[in-house]
Amino acid sequence: MEHRVLAFAGSPRRGGNSEKLLDSALAGIAAAAPGAAVTKIVLNELKFAPCQNCRFCSAMGYCRFAAGDDMKGIYEALDASDRFVIASPIFFASISAQLKTMIDRCQAIWARKYLLKRPHANPDRKALFLCCGGFKHDRFYKCARQVIAAWCVVLDIRLTGELFYPSVDALGDIAKHPTALDDAFAAGRELMKRETGE
Repeated sequence: MEHRVLAFAGSPRRGGNSEKLLDSALAGIAAAAPGAAVTKIVLNELKFAPCQNCRFCSAMGYCRFAAGDDMKGIYEALDASDRFVIASPIFFASISAQLKTMIDRCQAIWARKYLLKRPHANPDRKALFLCCGGFKHDRFYKCARQVIAAWCVVLDIRLTGELFYPSVDALGDIAKHPTALDDAFAAGRELMKRETGE
């Protein structure tokens, strides 16, 4: 069975540094697994509200608001996919608001797994996290990574790859990095090769 890859572009800026990393990783995925079905979601182009902590999902296992916004499609894609690529810039020591809002809406999946005891049925789900930011050190990346790592645990996904590039801020900076886009391409290939053993 071919893989289903779900990619999240977390930046509000189209064609920015993190999205270029994402696209390079997707090119690597296509090279390693040309038959894979790839869905790229640009979160800033969707309409969905933050989690309201209404506790509806605690009893029902799904979000009461999903039918009225674009999270419905995201939930369906999350359930159907087995490979994930998440890309975000660093904003105030964490991931973008767009990506964090989507992650917070995954509280329904947390409730389904931990309260209703219905974890995901597929044990072979893996993710790659791509991140860049203007700071010269990595402590803010570590904060962002903790959010992604926690999300992966809840969704029964193994975080098997990650790349972070500091001092990348202005539009186009990532292309000036000597290895970043090639690294992302290789990481995309590796995400697919892990399962096949190639």
